[in-house]
Amino acid sequence: MSATVGTNNRSVLDCHCYAVNAESGTFLNYVTQHKAALIGSVQLLPREEAAAEIELALSFMQHYMRLEDDGLVDKPESKHRVLIDRRKSPFEILLDLHSSMRATCVGFKLYFYGESPITGDFIKLLLQFPSFSSRDGDQLILTAEIPLKVAYCTMVVFDSADLDSASDRLAAAWSTNDAPWAIRSVLVQENIKDEFVLLVKSKLKPFTEGQKQFLKDPFMKALAAAESLGSQMIRNDSDSSDVKPTLAFGVPGVQYLLSAVTPSPIVVVNAFRTAKEAISLVNGNNGGSVSLWTEELSLTFEVAYGVRSQTVWVNSYAEFNPDCPYTFRAEDFCYGSDYAVCEKKVKTVFAPSETVPTNSGDRNRAAIKSLGTYVADTRSYRGNTVQMKNGVHYETISSPADIEAYGENHRLAIADKFWDSYVSLDAFDRRFLLDTVYNQRKVICIPFGVTFAN
Repeated sequence: MSATVGTNNRSVLDCHCYAVNAESGTFLNYVTQHKAALIGSVQLLPREEAAAEIELALSFMQHYMRLEDDGLVDKPESKHRVLIDRRKSPFEILLDLHSSMRATCVGFKLYFYGESPITGDFIKLLLQFPSFSSRDGDQLILTAEIPLKVAYCTMVVFDSADLDSASDRLAAAWSTNDAPWAIRSVLVQENIKDEFVLLVKSKLKPFTEGQKQFLKDPFMKALAAAESLGSQMIRNDSDSSDVKPTLAFGVPGVQYLLSAVTPSPIVVVNAFRTAKEAISLVNGNNGGSVSLWTEELSLTFEVAYGVRSQTVWVNSYAEFNPDCPYTFRAEDFCYGSDYAVCEKKVKTVFAPSETVPTNSGDRNRAAIKSLGTYVADTRSYRGNTVQMKNGVHYETISSPADIEAYGENHRLAIADKFWDSYVSLDAFDRRFLLDTVYNQRKVICIPFGVTFAN
């Protein structure tokens, strides 16, 4: 299953085939039946965190199974290719696989790339699903690394926030370490900084043995980096362990403490004065999601609309509704809603090879144009949708995407000759495909009735 690294920085990826087979049952049922074994196969990560990610992924997979047929049917000669990054979290790997399955009715060639000690055995167990064949001899040769942006959540705390609730949430930040929404950056308004930090410090609890084992090496590296930058370390003085929840105050930004893919085990704290400055700081170090804390509704929308993060939780954290599209990494797929499956039809991970060493903006624009007619000034399918679920207000905002971003450095490419692979039974399907590439979505989650009046 693992990639074979050759000379001249070439990586040879072995191929696994997925074929639709009703007799094999569904992937959802397979994961459900083997849930305990899958949780146990996740290495290093504390068991409770692995269980939470897989349980959450199952709720999204159930949503995908309820989606109606979108009218896009594979032609018999279709040849689809799916690349899955082992460096992603179990949550992302499960949903990348399942949404890819839901996107095609004939199957695809499957390749795994990247290396992670966390997900190796987990993926081996997933490949025992009967609809996956053994390697068929095909290989994909990469000539360069496929980039993956680090993903994390930034917590923004205003002086109008319920500081007790916000500090409770931050003190529990280390219960999530591998998920792409782990809190690793905190911005707190300057006039409440000292009060908030003292509250958090008093609530920090020692790591479990499982957390210590998982975090020890990256913690020591991040600690050395933070100390070299002269940051002030904030810990619970009663915790005598060498590896313990730590806040680093005064580091200029968060990127210094982030590895290539996963969030640091140290949370960076910085102060801001105004809402405008907070928005600027979030956008300058954008990890993909924001947890915003304030009891002023007007301020909520000013900041939520102003930050470029695709997921914003207000006075809450990691609230999920699979009906909404969540994006956690820049230049990557979304999870949840029908957009996740639609994206797997239209977008693919770009694989650099000797024949095609870099992505092409011109080719991507031509591929988008071939999807159908598009009038730039109309975009009648763009807008907002609002849902209420379990007392939480979920607002999905669609806004224009920068088509020029699909350039040579983008990790995703638009599917070439799309209609040579699919048949559409409805003109609406073509509009939905265009919506997928011409617009980007932001989800704002607000627990009305808890923080704000209904």
